[in-house]
Amino acid sequence: MIPNDRQHARQPVPLIDPARCDGCGLCVRVCPTGALAVKDGKAIVAAPEACNYTGLCEAICPTGAIQRPFEIVILDKKLQEEVTDESY
Repeated sequence: MIPNDRQHARQPVPLIDPARCDGCGLCVRVCPTGALAVKDGKAIVAAPEACNYTGLCEAICPTGAIQRPFEIVILDKKLQEEVTDESY
């Protein structure tokens, strides 16, 4: 998988595997913000700053070429209580 230019930015963007992408353009058509485009027969994140990370692109991709990265964070119980207390 080739990482997007803004992989390490604060806002996550979908990762598109060019080996799996067939360039059908369905993701481009369902993207509500126009963040995606097809270039040289493959989908790309053309405007990462526009991506609002809805997941529509991932859901419609017939080849499974699009994935939205996420991070699972496990807090210990004491830290979780502190975070919860500060939220209210």
